[in-house]
Amino acid sequence: MGTRGWQWLVPALALLLVTCALGALGKGDVAPDFALEDLSGKQVRLSDFHGRRVLVNFWASWCPPCRAELPELQAFYATQTADDGLVILAINTLDQDDETAVRDMVSSAGLTFPVLLDRDGKAYGAYRASALPTSIFMDREGRVYLVQVGSMSRRFIESIVKEMP
Repeated sequence: MGTRGWQWLVPALALLLVTCALGALGKGDVAPDFALEDLSGKQVRLSDFHGRRVLVNFWASWCPPCRAELPELQAFYATQTADDGLVILAINTLDQDDETAVRDMVSSAGLTFPVLLDRDGKAYGAYRASALPTSIFMDREGRVYLVQVGSMSRRFIESIVKEMP
């Protein structure tokens, strides 16, 4: 193999180093704001919920752990009060999904929390998520409290919310 065969190596290593250096968001980081449409076309911003605790959940309809987790999120959400409960924003990675499948999943799971569409993957990228599902718990100041990769149970969500400020 001549020198031309190795030309891809330097840019690939540079990308890998930048990705590793950035890593996922960590506790205390300010959560990036976003503006995404919900299923009715209404624009929703994370900053609309400043002063509330928020759970951002990235998911896709084709993802088995996501499909298992959504009913757990709904069961927890059903116990929350409108004034002080945890806000759940389920962000579908629509750049990796199909909108019809998303709507079918929301309907079949009976989801009542906001489902937002990340059509171009920018929100997913801004949160430096690397797997689905990924959930980010945020405190009232908009700072990351916990990043959870993988499916969560209602009990797990309850335990995190109890310890959050």
